[in-house]
Parts: sequence; C-alpha cells; structure tokens
Amino acid sequence: LEQTGVELTYDPNTLAVVVVEVAPEQRAVQNLFAPPRDDENDVTLQPAQFSAYINFSATQTYVWENKQAEPPTINIDGAVRVGDFVFEGDAQLGQRFGLTGDEYKFTRNYARFVYDEPDQYRRWFVGDLDPEIRGQQSFVSMGGVGVLRQQRRFNAFRSAILQSNRQLILQRESTVRFLRNGALYRELRLQPGRYDFSSLPLVAGSNDIDIQVSDNSGAIQNLSYQQYLDPIDLDPSDYEYGAFFGPSSRKFGGAPDYKGPIAFTGFFRKAFLNRPAIGIGLQASKDVQTLTGQTQFVLKNGARLLIDAGASNSKSVGQGFAGGVSYEHFIDRQGLSDSFTLRADYLSPHFATLGNLDGINSTSMSFSAQYTRQFDLRFMTTSTASYLKGRNGQGDSYRIGTTGFYRLNRSWTFRAGVDYAKYPNAFNRGNGFSVSVGIVFQPDYRRRAEGRYESRDSLKELSYNQSGLNQLNSLGFGGLVAQQNGNVRAQGYASYSANRFDASVSHASFGPSLSDFGAVNATSVRFGTTLAFADGMFGMGRRINDSFMLLSAHENLGKRSVVAGQSLAENNYIGKSGALGAAVNNFLGSYSVQSVQYDVEDPPTGYDTGPGVFRVRPHYKSGYAARIGTDAFVSATGTLELAPGKPVSLIGGRVTLLDLRDMENPQPIPFFTNSIGRFAIANLLPGRRYLVETYGPNGSIDRGFEFAVPTDTDGLVDLGSVRPTASK
Repeated sequence: LEQTGVELTYDPNTLAVVVVEVAPEQRAVQNLFAPPRDDENDVTLQPAQFSAYINFSATQTYVWENKQAEPPTINIDGAVRVGDFVFEGDAQLGQRFGLTGDEYKFTRNYARFVYDEPDQYRRWFVGDLDPEIRGQQSFVSMGGVGVLRQQRRFNAFRSAILQSNRQLILQRESTVRFLRNGALYRELRLQPGRYDFSSLPLVAGSNDIDIQVSDNSGAIQNLSYQQYLDPIDLDPSDYEYGAFFGPSSRKFGGAPDYKGPIAFTGFFRKAFLNRPAIGIGLQASKDVQTLTGQTQFVLKNGARLLIDAGASNSKSVGQGFAGGVSYEHFIDRQGLSDSFTLRADYLSPHFATLGNLDGINSTSMSFSAQYTRQFDLRFMTTSTASYLKGRNGQGDSYRIGTTGFYRLNRSWTFRAGVDYAKYPNAFNRGNGFSVSVGIVFQPDYRRRAEGRYESRDSLKELSYNQSGLNQLNSLGFGGLVAQQNGNVRAQGYASYSANRFDASVSHASFGPSLSDFGAVNATSVRFGTTLAFADGMFGMGRRINDSFMLLSAHENLGKRSVVAGQSLAENNYIGKSGALGAAVNNFLGSYSVQSVQYDVEDPPTGYDTGPGVFRVRPHYKSGYAARIGTDAFVSATGTLELAPGKPVSLIGGRVTLLDLRDMENPQPIPFFTNSIGRFAIANLLPGRRYLVETYGPNGSIDRGFEFAVPTDTDGLVDLGSVRPTASK
C-alpha cells in the first residue's frame, strides 16, 4: 500500500492496524458540519406484528374540612398495533360539572385509527381528529378522515440547513476559519484533502459566508459567498400539507358530539431554493369559508419579513379580513447573539373562522415587540412591549418592560425586572409600575429551587422541585409556599417509580391570611400502571407514551430475572421481569434509532446472554418482544497442544456441528487460539457433538479434534488440553 500513498503500522496495544498517513489525493471527502445520522443499518430487532398497551391511572382527593373524599377520577388510554395499522384511544371516568348538576360518567376523549407511510413522511387518520392549523386558521374539533405530511415527524435528525454541494480542497495542512455574517463560527485544523462544508448551519435570512485558509507556508486564501435560509419550519425544497374532513363538534370539553356541520380544514406550505417560501390554507363549511396565505421576504444579515393574511365569508355576518406582518432579525456577534422581533396584526369586525362562526373579535389591532441582548456569557436582557386596541367598548391595553438575567455561577442565576402596564377598567388592579426579583438555584437538570417577588400582586413565593427518573425506586419530590394579595397557600408533593407501577401524593393548604393559614386542606393520591403485550409476551410496568419493549428470560435460565435499563452497573433499571411478566422498557420514541440495554441477574458461568444491547427504530406506538437467552448457550474453553508443553499458538479455524437434526443448517463458528494455545468457543448446544478444524497454509483445512457438550451443563465446559486427531 505504500506505493499508493497509504502508510500503515501495527499497534500491539489494540491488536489493530492503524492508518498513519494518507496522501491528500487518496483521502475521502470529509463532511465538516454533518448532522447526526439516523442510521437504520444498526437496527438489530424489528417491531412485533401485534402489540398493545393500556395505561390505567386513578386519582383520589380527600378534603379534610368536609371529611369526605371526592369521587375518584380514572384515566384510561392506550393503543393496539396490527402490522402497520394503529388504533389509539383515550377515555376518562370521573365527575363532570354541568348546568344541570354534577355527573359521574364515562367520557371518550378520542378514538382513532392511524396509518403511517414513513418513506413519504405521511400519516393518515380516521376517527376523532386533532387538526393542525397554520397562519390565520383556527382550531375546531372534528371527526372523519385526515392526512398530514411532515418530514420532521418521521426524521428527527434532518438538517435544517441549505445544501449547496460546496467543497474545500487543501494541498497542505491548514488552519481554516469559517465566518458567518462577520462572526467567527468555527476554527479547524485540517490535514490535506477534500472537505465538504455544504452542511454549514445557516441563520434565518441572508448569510454572508467568509472562509479564511492559512496553510503552513504562511499563504492566506479567502473564499466568500452568499446564501440564505428560508425557515418557514421547513428545509429548503421541502413541503408539508394537511387535510381534514368530517363533521365538526360544537361542544367544549368532554366527548365531542359532532353535531356541527360537515367541514374541511387544510393547508399546503412549500420552501424553495433561492425563493421565498409560500403557504396557503382553506377552512370551509356551509356556514363559513376562510382562505389564508403566507409568504416571507428574506433580507440581509439574518433578517426576514413574514406576511400572512386571511379573508372570510360567513353566513351570519358577511365578509371579513385579517392580516399580520412580522419582522425578525438575528444578530450573530462572534459567539454571542441578539434577536429582535416585531409583530402587528389586524382583525376586521366580521372576520370569521370555523372556530369563530359569528366573527366575534373583541380586539381590532395588536402590536408586540421583543428584543433580547446577550452582553456576555453571563448577562442577558429581554425587553418586551405590547399593545391591544379593543373593539365594542372593550378598551385598550398595553404593557412594556425589561428583565435581566445574570448567571452568578454554574448553579445560581439572579433575575430582576421592571414593567409598566395599563389594562381596561375591568382589570385595573394590575395597572401601573411593577418590579420583580428572583433567584434560581439549579445544580443539575433534576433539582431546581427558586425564590421570587412581584410587586404587582404582592406575590412572594419559594419553591423547590427534584424530578424523578424513569428508573426503579426513583423518587421525586418538591414543594411551594406562596403569599399573594393576602392569601397564603402551601403545597408538597412526592412521586415514586416502582417496577410495575408509579404513584404520587400531594397535600395542599390554603388560607385567607397568615393567621388563618390551613383553613382548607386537601390531599390527593394517584396510582398508575400499564399492561403491555407483544407477540405472545406480556408485561406489567409504568406508563407508556409511545413505543415499548418487553424482555423475558429463556426457559433454560429458570427463574432468573431480566433487567432493562441505561446503567446496569449502578442498578439503574427501567424494568425487571418477574411473577407479573416481562421487564418493560416504556421509554422508546418513534422513528429514531435507539439503544435498549439489558442483562440477566446472576447468569450461569459461561452462559451467553447475547450482546447486551438491542438497536431499534420503533414505528408509531409499536411494541417489541425480546427473549433473552438461547438454546445454544454453552461456552467451551481449553488449550490446543501438539504435545505436552507445545501449544498451538495463534491459529485460526472453524467449529461445525456434527449430529445435525431436521431443519438444522447452522453456520460454522470461528475458532482461534492465543499465544499460549488457549481458546474459547461460544454458542454451543448442550448434548451435541462438534468438530474443530484449523486452517493450514493456502487456506487448507489442516487438522482438528472432536468434542461433546454434556447435556446437564449449566453454561461452561472446560475441555482441558486437547490435541489434533485428524488431518485433511
């Protein structure tokens, strides 16, 4: 290989051949800013053809002063997946408050079928719909059929950048500096070769890119170009759409009734290369029709102007119009950044939508602005201003203020702010100047304590929270004490995660003043569990939100438990198998490659439990079934010798099964010895005979020996010293 420009060396510490140097013309193109790849080639386990889970949660509240317990509220939700089809539902049994009195009844929140086409980034719905909206559209509860195409739903690792297929070729070792909009983004030291920088992240709007190359000879080369990123929630050249059709519901809260008219709501948005993105939307029924549109103009230096508008026709109020415009500017300052946003909206008196059939718009115009300034890595301020112009005697309101955040160290942050507000007469209690101060202690992502004061409502509050983990015997707890306008309240809570359930308890006390604190006391207790099934395997565990995996032990492991978790060495398990079924890993998300670690408690010596990790890419609300262990669980060890004291060192070969049975066609097992002739062979079947053959010169099969695996072995067989008995 040296003749081709590739230099190799042997590293005895890693038993590997190491590439020392590659000539520049032989180097593969390296992508400098490549995002993480969601590599499906790593997947080692496929979802079950049939899987299902159901979550149960019961909450009970006891009011001590009344000496009575409120009726329990029971929430039930889950999903059933058959092949590529999913049925999902959510329901509740509890007390409902209505005009005719209280009712304790069963209520369906939603029930629908879902079918995904991941390769097309498309999802279909039939049943209770949850329509997505864009721009000036409004939400309305519907039943029927729907379709939604969104790349980000199925590809979490998509790169939100403008691909430009640009490459950099270096003839000598160089220092390369990438500057974006005049600010240094990254400095790299690179060897000679080809480098792809088309994945350089861009900011919203125009991007002025400068590349400075300084090689070892002292020569400096400058490359410059301009590109812009159109960030209307889409990658350049990508598109999205949604369409939902069916009867609408006029009911607010509870189960939808679908007594409203047949309706349609949908949108289409497209991002282009080197042109502004556009979006259109339509909502229509016999009572109202609304047409909306969006576009934007990308400006220089990371800025953009977004415009959206809508026109409506309502049977009850006639025609209406709505429009909005916003300006956004991102300022990159060599590691620091500022942002400025300005927004203005107008609603005509009769602008109507599916969710507002009669065009009741109490606000005619609204203006808002926000500016965030990062002075350094510790100090940042955010300033906001807003104005609402009322209609039909509602009055105007406005508010302006600024808040500063100063990070004292890694754990402590101080916050202080001032604002002035004016609200309509009905809300004049909050008018005038107000100051606020607060201090936050957050030593890690689990623990957070805060003390704050706000003069507007005379609010004084102290709080602490330590969140639990999705692990066995994990405990979370916290509390809050507050005084506001003379009223005093306190609350404490705790949660516990067990193997087969999770539970929480909270207690709250209220009082009109400090002297009457504790006038009202209420205690709530919640208990939740989950039943899961996948391809004949059952498990009971904690709540499942999306996908899951069940893991149980092979029958030859007896009553030994399988554990699943992220840190087995520290006994941080997510689930553990036992009398109530398989271990449940309840924490898998859809359409991204993830690892599921597992182990067997106290396995027999030499028992092969597998690699200890599965790589999976779950589909939407899918389940996995994994049986840990195998019939071929035996490992054999020994020493291969030509004669006593003469080991056969560093030789390779193969191990084949001799007494084949019906339908068996096993692959040969690799065989090799170390420098003193020791060998180890895994994945052997108990009660069977094997032949070991070693490789001679030119790939010939030179010599070998036979051995038998005892039927009653528990996992490890010591063959002792063995000698070749045959040659070919």
